[in-house]
Amino acid sequence: MRQTLAGCLMITYYFLKGKKLPSLKELLFHLVVGFLLLSCSNGLTTWAIKYIPSFLGALIACLMPFVLIMANVLFFKEKVKPIVYFSLLIGFTGVAVLLTSMSSEMHGTHFMFGIILSLISIGTWTSGTLISLKNTMKVDPFEGIGWQMLLGGIVLLISAKVAGQHVELASIPATAWIGFLYLTLVGSILCFICYLYALKTLPMSLVSIYVYINPIVALLLGVFILNEKITSQIMIGILITFVGIYMVKKFSS
Repeated sequence: MRQTLAGCLMITYYFLKGKKLPSLKELLFHLVVGFLLLSCSNGLTTWAIKYIPSFLGALIACLMPFVLIMANVLFFKEKVKPIVYFSLLIGFTGVAVLLTSMSSEMHGTHFMFGIILSLISIGTWTSGTLISLKNTMKVDPFEGIGWQMLLGGIVLLISAKVAGQHVELASIPATAWIGFLYLTLVGSILCFICYLYALKTLPMSLVSIYVYINPIVALLLGVFILNEKITSQIMIGILITFVGIYMVKKFSS
């Protein structure tokens, strides 16, 4: 619902600006990218944390910078300094230290299945990102986000229907609708535009470290909004992560 609504809003905006309906080839491109980035990556991640702790899902997601850069090197021959890989490893280590402070029971039904889903989601996100980045068609990438969210959201809606998932809209409280609206406008539209802009203007190695920032932001919000305690382990993890991020920024060409 969130991605579909966000896509509709963006497409409406561009239609009001006089944009025309994309060609069939362009729509197929948007369907593929939307399927990989939204239907698969977001959908599989959400499915995975039914079987694994959310902190573990976040930690696995932090492998994405390595996968993204390696795929770019293997398939597009992009040169990356060895020190960048070491910097990414430092950042990953910091996130691992940080997230283990929230560790809980890591065994349960379909535990390995959840791990596999998380790993597949990294692969689909990497594929969608590289396809979007290397697009040779003369398509406005920001206009394309709307179609990708719409088509990817529709695939998710169909998947939910096939899986037998259903929620009575009348039973959803007002506070949840406020959160839904925030995620639609900020989490989907604004953040995807920022991500695409970063891909177009910054080195891949630098863009990919955003996944290291997410757990830190979540923890700090928990401290300031929910009055959660911040421990020395959390501080050490944040410090190590920032050292890795600084090194990636410093040595990325």
